[in-house]
Amino acid sequence: MAQSTILAAGNSAATSTDIAVAAGATVTVGIFSAAGNPLPVNVQFTVWIDTPGADQRVTSLGLSTGADTVVATQLSGPGTFRVTRPAYTGEAYGVFLEA
Repeated sequence: MAQSTILAAGNSAATSTDIAVAAGATVTVGIFSAAGNPLPVNVQFTVWIDTPGADQRVTSLGLSTGADTVVATQLSGPGTFRVTRPAYTGEAYGVFLEA
């Protein structure tokens, strides 16, 4: 599997490039920091699926107050997904795709 960056590291609000997943295929999407420092608590990157109406939330990536850390998830096709990053103060994080 090959990794690619679909959202460059930063801490401003941004949206990744689209992630098109073919029927029967599975990819991994996750967040990364070049410095390896932790993401601030309650900063959540949201994974969305494109629908005929509004995009729908699939899951969130980040560190919650419950101390649950989810830095990657698998997405199964068919579907077109994207990840949004909120604006926050702290370590710059980006999003990677492994397909």
